[in-house]
Amino acid sequence: MSVGTCPRHFSTNLLNFFSSINRSVSLWSDSNTNAKKWETELQTLRENNARLVDALQESSANVESWKKQLSACKEESDTLREKITELEAQCNEANQEKQKNAQLSVRVQELETELHEKEQELENLRKQAEIIPQLMAECESITAKLQTAETKNKELEGRIGVLQLDIDDSQHKQGNMKNELKKFMDTLDGKIDELHELRQGLSKLGVDN
Repeated sequence: MSVGTCPRHFSTNLLNFFSSINRSVSLWSDSNTNAKKWETELQTLRENNARLVDALQESSANVESWKKQLSACKEESDTLREKITELEAQCNEANQEKQKNAQLSVRVQELETELHEKEQELENLRKQAEIIPQLMAECESITAKLQTAETKNKELEGRIGVLQLDIDDSQHKQGNMKNELKKFMDTLDGKIDELHELRQGLSKLGVDN
């Protein structure tokens, strides 16, 4: 039997007992010979009625208690549902942040690899740049030879044709070497600028993290 039907059931029994009492009283009035018997039965019915009233009151109290417990359970259930929803949202946010951090870690590794490659390339250029003093010395030597040749040209006018060829050849070599040196310096400047930009980008990414 459910909680909601319990009081109604007792009320129906109570009405039935009251009806029985009324019928018993009528019969008792009609039969004086059985007065004592009916009086005893009436007393029994009254006692039963009192017990039913007590049971009904206890049942009503239990119903109220069960209602309060049910309400408390519902409130606790609602609170738990809200907590679960909140925790699920936090888990989703944490997973998104974890995925973002993983992507950033991959990007940092890529940039570090690229930086290492650029630094290696710059080191190679630096090694190549070490021969620049040698090239400059050769240029100065050639210039000195040109000056010597010009001086000797005044002294040795008879050999001017041969010396002129030497001078032209030396000037051509010097021009080629200067052009190569200029190209090398331009390339070195460009690589240094690229490395500087890459380091700035990596530094900015580190600050954003």
